[in-house]
Amino acid sequence: MKVVINASPLIFLAKLDKLDVLEIYEEVYSTPEVISEIVAGVELGYKDALLVKKLADEEKIRQVKVEKDLEEYEELLKLHRGEISTLLAARELGLKHVIVDDKRAIKAAKYLGLKPRSTPFILLEALRKKKLSGVEFKSAMERLVDAGYRISPKLYTRILQKAEDIQK
Repeated sequence: MKVVINASPLIFLAKLDKLDVLEIYEEVYSTPEVISEIVAGVELGYKDALLVKKLADEEKIRQVKVEKDLEEYEELLKLHRGEISTLLAARELGLKHVIVDDKRAIKAAKYLGLKPRSTPFILLEALRKKKLSGVEFKSAMERLVDAGYRISPKLYTRILQKAEDIQK
C-alpha cells in the first residue's frame, strides 16, 4: 500500500522514535509544504524535525509537488496548506490512503473519497504486521498521549481493545 502523510503523524512518530513503522508501507509520500513545515523545527533544535528531515533527505519519504492551486482549497476546506497538499497529492497520485491527524482533515479526506488513517491506527497496523510488539504498542500509545496527542478516552480504549484482539 502507498500512502501520503501529513506533518502531525510524522512529528508524533518521530517523538516516539517510531518512524520505522512507516516501513509497513510500500511507499510513503509527502509534499514540500509538509516537509518544509517540519524542517523549520530543525533550526529551533527539535530532534523530531531532524529525524524527519533525515528520512526526507534519504528519500524514504518521497516528496511530490501538487499541481493544483492550494490557496483555492485553503478557503474552501478551511485547512492548513500542508493538510491540503497531502489530500491533493493523494488524489493526484491516484492513491486512496492518507495519514492525517486533524479532525477536519480526516473529514475532508473522506469527502474527497480518500481513506484517512491517524497516528494511533498506524501504530495499530504496525502491531498487526508485527513491526511492533504488544508491549511496544502499549508504550507507544502512552507516550503518544504524553507527547500531547489529542484522543478521546473512548477512542483510546477502543484502540487498546483492538490491539488486544490482534494479539490473540
